[in-house]
Formats: sequence, C-alpha cells, structure tokens
Amino acid sequence: MLLFLALLLLKIAAFAQEEELPAVLQQSVENEAAATNSTTEDDEQWQQLNDIRRHPISVNHADQATWAALGLLTPVQIDALLKYRQLLGDLLSIYELQAVPGFDQATIRKILPFIQLDDGLKTQYRFTELFTRGQHTLLTRYSRVLELSKGYRHTDSTLPAYSGSPYKLFIRYRYNFSRHASYGVLMKKDAGESLFKGYQRQGFDFYSAHLFLTDIHPAVQFLALGDFVVNMGQGLIQWHSHAAGKGAGAMMVKKEGDILRPYSSSGEYYFFRGAGITLKRKQYQLTVFGSLRKLDGSVSAADTAADELQATAIISSGYHRTATEAAKRGSLQQLSTGAALRYMGRWQFGINGIMHQLQPGLYKPVALYNQFDFRGDKLLNVSLDYAGTLRNTHLFGEVARDLNGRMALLQGLIISVAPSADMTVVYRNYDRAYQSLYSKGFGESYKTMNEQGCYIGISTRIANRWTAESYIDFFRFPWLKYGINNPSDGKDWLLQINYAPSKKSVYSLRAGFKTNGVNILVPENPIKVPATAELLHVRLQALIQYSKQLQFTGRMEYSRFSQENSHQNGLLFYTDAQLKPRKFPLKGNLRLVYFTTGGYQARIYAYEKSVLYENSIGQYYGQGWQYYLNVNWRIRRHLNCWWRWSQVIYPGSTSIGSGWDQINGNKKSQVQMQFIYDF
Repeated sequence: MLLFLALLLLKIAAFAQEEELPAVLQQSVENEAAATNSTTEDDEQWQQLNDIRRHPISVNHADQATWAALGLLTPVQIDALLKYRQLLGDLLSIYELQAVPGFDQATIRKILPFIQLDDGLKTQYRFTELFTRGQHTLLTRYSRVLELSKGYRHTDSTLPAYSGSPYKLFIRYRYNFSRHASYGVLMKKDAGESLFKGYQRQGFDFYSAHLFLTDIHPAVQFLALGDFVVNMGQGLIQWHSHAAGKGAGAMMVKKEGDILRPYSSSGEYYFFRGAGITLKRKQYQLTVFGSLRKLDGSVSAADTAADELQATAIISSGYHRTATEAAKRGSLQQLSTGAALRYMGRWQFGINGIMHQLQPGLYKPVALYNQFDFRGDKLLNVSLDYAGTLRNTHLFGEVARDLNGRMALLQGLIISVAPSADMTVVYRNYDRAYQSLYSKGFGESYKTMNEQGCYIGISTRIANRWTAESYIDFFRFPWLKYGINNPSDGKDWLLQINYAPSKKSVYSLRAGFKTNGVNILVPENPIKVPATAELLHVRLQALIQYSKQLQFTGRMEYSRFSQENSHQNGLLFYTDAQLKPRKFPLKGNLRLVYFTTGGYQARIYAYEKSVLYENSIGQYYGQGWQYYLNVNWRIRRHLNCWWRWSQVIYPGSTSIGSGWDQINGNKKSQVQMQFIYDF
C-alpha cells in the first residue's frame, strides 16, 4: 500500500507508451530469452510496427502479404478478412470488423493502432518521391553499469582486461518510407570496447549500412544492398529475423514474411552483407542474393599441416573487449549465395536453396553429443515449402535436405473449429545429423536438428469476457544432447486464462509445466546417470487502467524445479505504475520487483519496459530487489528523450556475476539515456 501511495505522488511516471511492443511480441521475446539465455537485439519488427502506426494499413486494400508482415493475425484470420471483403465489398466502418469470423474485441483492439479505413485506392509514387516523402530518424543511445566489474580494474603491475570504457554507445540514422524505401547507417560500441583507440582504431567496433527499395520497377519487387536479412519457408534452412515460438500465443506458430528485409539492428551476427533482389512476374517471385562477410571465430593450425588453418568455433557475441576476443575478430570469411522461387497464388509454393562457404573450414572438436554437427568448408541446403487455406483450415509446411542427404520436415495446420475456438497442430521431424547454419525451425531446441515432436494448441473465447490459450507439446531427442548422455524425451504444456471485465482491466492466470532429460550425479557413482527434470511455473497478473493518465500492472509468479531428490523453488512479485500527467510533456513508468529462488534452475524471466527499441528481459535468481524508473520527455515536436535508471540489490551478497564481469558488492546500477530526432 505504501508503494502505491508513493507512486501516486510521482509526476514523472507514465501511461503505457504508444510506441511500446505489443503484448504478444513481448511474450515472444521473453520466451526466447528463457530458451536461449540471451536477449535478441533484433528490433526490426518493432521499428516496422511504429512506422505502420504513422502510415496505417488500409483495411480495404491491404493484401495477404501486408497483413502477414504485421505479425499480429493468424493466417485463418487474414483469410477470413480477405474473403469478407471479396464477398461484401469494402468495409464502411472499423466497427464492421466485428462481423468478420474470428475477429473478437481483443483482436480488434490489438490491431487498431495499425489500421485505417479509406477508399481502398492504392497510391502510386514516383521514384523520386520514395526519397522525399519518408521520415528521417536519428537515434543515440548511451548506457553503462555504474559499478566497475573485474575486467575494468587494474593493479600496479597489471592492466585492465577490458581495453575500453564501461559505457555502451549506439547511434543509428535511418530514412524510412513505409514499406517502399529504407536506407541508413548504424554504429555500436559495446561496454568494454575501445573507441578510436586500442583494438578499435577505426572508430566504433561495429558498423552497418543498408539500402532497401520496394516496387521500383514492374519487374522488381525488392532490392537490397548492404546489410539485409533472408527468411525462407518455415526456417528449416534459413531464418535471420526474430521468430515466435512456443508461449508467444498458442496460434502464432507459423513463420511469415518477405524473403528479403532490410537490416538495421545492433546484433553483429544474424545478417548478410552484399546484395539481393526479388523479381516478380504475374504470380511468380524469384529471389537471388549473395553475401561476403567476416565472422569471428577460434582459428588454429590443423593437425595435418602446420601451415594449414582451421576454425574450431564460430563466435556470435560480437564482443571485442579483451586481447583474446580481439584476436578472433574477422578470422573467418563466409560466402553465402542463395535463391528462392515462389508461386504466390491462392496456394503458395516455394523452392529454396542456400550455400555457405567458409575459409578456413569449421572443424569443432568431436564429442559424443556433437558428432553430427556441421564440419567442413561448404554447406548446401535446399527445401520445398507450401501454404494455403482450404475452407476453414490453413495448411503449411516445409521439407529440407542438406548436402549429406539428411532431412528436416515440418508440417502444420491452423483450423477454425468453431466461431469461438481455433486449433493448431505442428509436427516436426529433424534428423539427428541434419546440418544448417541459420535455421530456426519450430521446436523445443534452438538447433534445428535431432528432434521429433508434435505440438497442439487451442485458443478459445469461453464467454464474452473470458478467453483461454493452451498448448501441449510432446518432443523426443533421438540422439545425445549437451548435458544429456542418452536419447531423451519430454513434454511441455501451458494454459493461460484471461478475464477482461471491462476495457480498463485484464486479469490473467498462467500455468506451465515441462519435463525433459538431464544428467545427475548419484552417491558413490563417478559417472553421471540420466534422470528426469520437471519445471513448473504459475503466474497471476493484473492490469488495471484507472484513467487515461494512470495504469497499474502487478504480477506474481511461482516456479519449482525438481529432479530426483532435489528441489528449487522461486517466487517473484512486481508492481508497475504508469502515469501520464495531463498537459505535461513527461511520461514514464516505475517498477518494483522482489524475487527469491533456490537456485539458477528455478530462475524467472520478465519483460521490462525500457527505452524505445530496446528489448530488455529481466532474469531473476537468488534473492533480492530490483527497481527501475523510465521517463520519456518530448522536448519538442520532433525531439524525444528517454532516461532509465535501474538497480538490483542482493542483500547479504559480497559479489555479483562471474569472470571479468564480476562486481564487488551487492548492488548493480545501470543508467540509460536515449535521444530520437525525427525530421
């Protein structure tokens, strides 16, 4: 109660920002962090959504590809809307969307910021207008942890391990005109990296630039120069962008989007550098691309000849803070070429192929669990994919093959079983020796290999104010995995019930349970033996909007990890207040978190509001408190400023972190500032 009273006195906390990531995508980023223990730096979809806010989609004109690119509707919903327009003509009001099968009030509210009602006529632009009608954006972001970690400290006889200062700096300029044209450059320096000295005498540690044009000629649909991403099929052979997985909405299981997209994010690994083009003729699309870039890696002399080099690992972190990290910079060269031919009719079919050549070749040390991983200097993947709707059922899938003849298969369907219920089924079978470099196939493991499984998801509208989403996934790993000395299997289920008594409040209850195989040590046995681990999560969340100026969010989450005779319990509470003072140019939010867990295995993840376009995920384990304050100040019409202060406190601890990132003491404080100038 005292916390709520304190929050009410604040005049600089804010109501939910109109630019923030939609809830379904917040859940997607949160679940990806839980699966990979890392937070994605890909903010392209976020940028695209905010651009769509400024240039809303025409409800009466947008085609299937435009709705799919939005990423907020299922294929069944998109098909229902297109059929409704075809049968009854243009919609006369946004409220008419309620008559479209599968469009309830929650769905309409979700897409409302991104749509508009117009006459359905497509605007034609001259080539020169592509570069004059858009918006220029200059973003500058600064952040640092105030406490110095071990890597920055030195003694009288030793220098710091990190060559640079502890702040992180990110600068991005981008011109964007809806889906028609985009170009820009970005520069990034990570914490600990040098700037115009040391290992980065060329200035920033990472540079990126791109030019991306759409429909510049009747035969040219997309043209990409510089840095770009490639997404094919269902991700079995190639998928660079962030992809939704389990937990991001039971029905959001299909990967959709254009094959070529511009790259303007700060990540230093998941993109190509070169050129790509998509040609179209009637209902056919042909995409070809080529990329030549340097990758970080561990390189050493081969066993066969002292003068022959080979790579033992590819490093994707992008860090060049220490002498060891700097020595691995750009030690590999990667040449990637590929093509995709698609038929874009009522049913869509695609033939995809991609080849990578590495110099020197990749030959990682062989262990039992990784003996089927890719080794060599050349990798070729081909696939066939399809998608189409038959009555109330949407079918999609992809089958892929690598250079060694190993296969990967994914088959899915999304079906509207009733006006108030939808169901999806996804089956996958990835060979234990299937090899690929940039695949992101749907599944339990982040690697598209050595997995078989069947996923069943159901979304229902129980009553006028009640909805439920649930899934169950059965999976099996036919071969060993890291940390598991035998083939294993498991299951994963989740149930979330939402209750919205009014437009100003939403309550949700979520329960999830997962089992999988692990190795454990037992008394008087020096060899680890297989066992089953169980992980339970129960979450209760409430969102209450008291007025246009004030909103509260509260969450309680319980976790329990069990294996054999050991258990770890976790508990997290947070309350979040957002206030937008009337006639005042400041807005932001304040959150207070308490957490306690019995160990790392019972850790809990939570999406955090941060500065615009930064994906921030809190990973909570141990015992402590965290609080943060975000402030957004619109200084002028075209100039926006964000400021964030965050601190986590571990009572009784003497240090935080490990290795060069270890901090002495029990507090970790971070400050961030960001300016965005639009013109």
